Formats: sequence, C-alpha cells, structure tokens
Amino acid sequence: MHVMGGGEKVCLQIVRALLEEGHDVTLVSEPVNQEELVELSGSTLLKDVDRVPYKPFEPKVKKFLVYQRVLHHRLMVTRIKMIEADLEILTQDVMFTCNVGAKRVAYVHYPEYLVHLEGAKSFSRLFWRAYYAPVIWYWRRQIRKIDLFLCNSQYTRNAIKERWGMDATVIYPPVDVDEIRPATKEELVVTVGRFVREKNYEMVLEVARLMPEVKFLIMGRRQDENYYRKIESSKPSNVELLTDLSSEELFSILGKAKVYLHTMIGEHFGISVVEAMAAGCIPVVHNSGGVREAIGDLGYVYNNVKECRDCIDRALRENVEVSRITKHAEKFSSKSFRENIKRVLREEEILR
Repeated sequence: MHVMGGGEKVCLQIVRALLEEGHDVTLVSEPVNQEELVELSGSTLLKDVDRVPYKPFEPKVKKFLVYQRVLHHRLMVTRIKMIEADLEILTQDVMFTCNVGAKRVAYVHYPEYLVHLEGAKSFSRLFWRAYYAPVIWYWRRQIRKIDLFLCNSQYTRNAIKERWGMDATVIYPPVDVDEIRPATKEELVVTVGRFVREKNYEMVLEVARLMPEVKFLIMGRRQDENYYRKIESSKPSNVELLTDLSSEELFSILGKAKVYLHTMIGEHFGISVVEAMAAGCIPVVHNSGGVREAIGDLGYVYNNVKECRDCIDRALRENVEVSRITKHAEKFSSKSFRENIKRVLREEEILR
C-alpha cells in the first residue's frame, strides 16, 4: 500500500496544476517509477513528467545529521544543475533549493524547527547556538533566494513572519475529499494519525477513561513502535487501536463515526481533520495551531481534558447537519488547491 504525506500530496497537485496549464514539468524526487506516480496521484497526466532522481539521504553516523543532510543535498545538486527552468517550486524544506529556476517559489509546511536549540535551557543554549550557527546561516541564504512563499495556514504564515521576517500567501493543502462519503452515524469517536509522540494520544486515553460508555478508535501507522506499545498497554477497554488500514477501510470507518477527536497540540493545519469532516464527523480539536482554521465555525475547541470530554459529550448529543460539515470540507479539495495555485502564480506574475 502506498501512503503519501501532506508534502507529497502538495507536490503532485502542483505538478498537475502546471501540466493543466500546458507547462513542461521536471520532477526532482527520490526514486519512484512512473506507474507508482500515476497510482499515487490518480492521474495519467503524470506520465508526461520528466524525472530526475534524487538519491535518498542515508546518514553515515548518528551525529551531525543536519550537516550530513546539507552535504548530501549539495552533492545531489551538482547533477540537477543541468536543468534550465523558468520556475523552480519547492515543496520540502527551503534548505534544499536546487537553484535552477529563473524564479523560485516555496510551499512551506512550517519554518525550520531546531529542536535542541528551541528546547534548550539557558546553560546549554549558547552551545546549541554555536552548533547550529553555520546551518542557520545557510538557511537564511537559501531563504533570500525565494521569490514567493506559499504556506498551509495562517498559523504557519505568522510563524514565517516571526522566524524569517518574510510574508507568505496561504493556500490550504489539498485533501482527497471527493473519495470520502458519510454513512449512517454511530456513537463512535475516532482519531487518525501516525503513532508518534507528538500526536498526543495520551489525551485520547484520558478522555476515554472519563467516558467509559463511549467507544474510541485510534487509527494510524505504527511509525514509533515503542510509542505504539505504550499506548496499547495503557489504554482502557473502550479504546481500540487499528493499524495499517487501507484508505478505503479508513474512510469507511470515518463515514460511520459521529465525532472526530484531534489531540495534537500546535498542528500546522490538519489534513486528517478535513478528511473526517468530508465523512460528516463533528470535529473536536485542541485550541492551538492551524487546525482551528480547518474547522471554521464548525465543531468544538478545547484546552484541557475536562473541556475535551465536555465537547465530545455535546457533539455526541448534537443533531448533526452532516451536509453542512461536508460542504465546508469541499473548500479544501485537490481541485480547489490547483485552481488557487494557478491564480496566485498569475497574480504574482510568476507564471503568465
């Protein structure tokens, strides 16, 4: 089964938008054959894309990873330099600009996050500032080469202003809402996402213990096996974990669920939330990040466990107007994303 993250979906939908406008497109990416690209994108348009392979990064040692990655990219760029382009569009970290386009656009999912530096206490902050100084200089150098920044939410736009001193245009990421349909609703609360610590699934368990009569489902890929086992060993009996589901299975369950619970704090946007809304779920999300933009004036926002429980209780008792929720989700369709990309590139005179 192929699984695409938000970055890959953004990349492929931008490629489709450019092809629809009649442009020649070259895709620089890690090795994926043409048949897999068509399967991932659902479009035969990508058969017309030229490919330049980008060797996957494989660290030699477990230290100095960010510097190893920069060196790896510089080596890869030497073969990419053969391309002459009117426009280069970057959908990954701005550090990895290839410098081949007459103009450059970057779609930013979130500005750089140097976890050791930002989480350091005062006595170690000076060390991490010195350690990261060269890479920060390199980041700034690459940032100055970008003609237009796009981003996935107003929350990310504000972070770009704060961290980089640059402005960006918000274009919400593409969501496969056309593939999702609501079904007869059950008193079921679902959460979707990879099993990694930042998803904060402990919150699901805490709320579930306060609502023993309600069934909760957490569905996602077991990316961090230790974290998965921690959640599995501590969950109450009314919580079920489902892993390695196909998209069809996932969307089928979302269609039956009445409530979607999102527990990550500081989510940059929240594609899974929009998918759940396309399935007619009432969203209950943490009061942080860009996910509040995703739900608009629908659903519920909480700050702590007690508020979360109360929100879910109200949502389960609500006589939900499913059509209103699904209509809201349609604003984030892949088609809308492509039309917005074309419009902004024209307005900014990046493409004519």
